[in-house]
Amino acid sequence: MRLTDIPSVSSVLSRMESLTQLSKDPKSLVSFPELLEREFSKQTQIPSASLPEEKVNLVGNIQLPFPAGLEKPNANERIGSQQPDKLLESIESIAEAQGLDPNLVKAMVKAESGFKPKAVSPKGAMGLMQLMPETADRLGVKDPFDPEENVAGGVKFLKGLLKEFKDPEKAIAAYNAGPGAVKRYNGIPPYEETKQYVSKVKRFYQDFSSK
Repeated sequence: MRLTDIPSVSSVLSRMESLTQLSKDPKSLVSFPELLEREFSKQTQIPSASLPEEKVNLVGNIQLPFPAGLEKPNANERIGSQQPDKLLESIESIAEAQGLDPNLVKAMVKAESGFKPKAVSPKGAMGLMQLMPETADRLGVKDPFDPEENVAGGVKFLKGLLKEFKDPEKAIAAYNAGPGAVKRYNGIPPYEETKQYVSKVKRFYQDFSSK
């Protein structure tokens, strides 16, 4: 193990503070249940005439791609062609039905599970978009290991975060660390795991978008 792999004291303390808050309110991961019910059934259609000349993807009123200055993807992190076409088509279809950029959703799936439908994290997150049990329950996901159902739930959750924070980076950070942490720090929390996660999603998004 290298010294750089050891988290800083401030990072550990910040993480402990976040865990303490979650222990007081386990359902704080999903802070907008009414929004889930009211908003997620709506589909956003973007008129092609409204797109500027420069290539910009829209997620509701959120502009993508991310700000300039992305790190170059590592060779072993670049998206290959090993993912089954049917799975990618399903992800694209679900994302488009909810009005989200399919490349962003694919980047999230890549970062969360590496496109493994049966993935389970040490913390208990499940499936392609790594839904925690309580989150899956609130989103109406009955089988988190069903690829389409899992992605539909994850997209619904991500769409709510984008609507709440109006900023792709904050929404992605909230998907990893929880909305409460992003609100508390008014931005990406100073957790090393979350900072690396946001950076990874941005790199994967860039890679998918360049295909």
